[in-house]
Amino acid sequence: MRETTGPSGEVTADLEESILLPQLSCPAGKIGVAVGAMLERSNHAVIMTSFDLLDLHANERVLEVGLGNGGHIAFVLDQAERLRFTGIDISPTMIAAARSRNAAFVRDGRVRLEIADVVAMPFSAASFDKAVTSNSTYFWPDLPAGLKEIRRVLRVEGTLVIAAITPEAAIEMPFAEYGFTVHDAAALEAACLAAGFDRIGITRYLEPLSDPPQEHGPREFYLLRACAV
Repeated sequence: MRETTGPSGEVTADLEESILLPQLSCPAGKIGVAVGAMLERSNHAVIMTSFDLLDLHANERVLEVGLGNGGHIAFVLDQAERLRFTGIDISPTMIAAARSRNAAFVRDGRVRLEIADVVAMPFSAASFDKAVTSNSTYFWPDLPAGLKEIRRVLRVEGTLVIAAITPEAAIEMPFAEYGFTVHDAAALEAACLAAGFDRIGITRYLEPLSDPPQEHGPREFYLLRACAV
């Protein structure tokens, strides 16, 4: 592993896979901060696309599960008037980074950020109009339980959007060797139906080429949109 410190004081890391990949599920410490920044850059396109599919409107309450370092929150709040954004992550390092980056939004009550697990969220039933999660379902201890908990905190007719890498794309990625649970479209749809969602649509999304190009090429994702019933 080689660590360097950039002009801003941020620690960046050129990490071996055996160090990097276990950090993806719960970034921690200085390395975790660097991993969070890397994930912000590498997942930017699919995160933006997920929020586009969520189709936010004025006064809505939106929940993000696994928000990482929160670098995209300002973009989200610009999508509609008087949005209220809540984000959870199991990583204290990521929540601390997100709170620091979005301190003004937290102070004015537009943003709430909590350390929490998707299977046990500290929110009342029907607290949100819409929910989104990008690249996090691989790490959930129980996919059906997590989806049932999201359904609990969504209002009836609320919208859920999931972005998750396809199994075909995952085979080409190094984390395939580390036991991450990658679900196919049928499994995602079945789990959503069992959790209380309907009107489920799943499309495929190929992220744009990066510059410089990714080592493994553009990744393909499922984009799932479902309605709480």
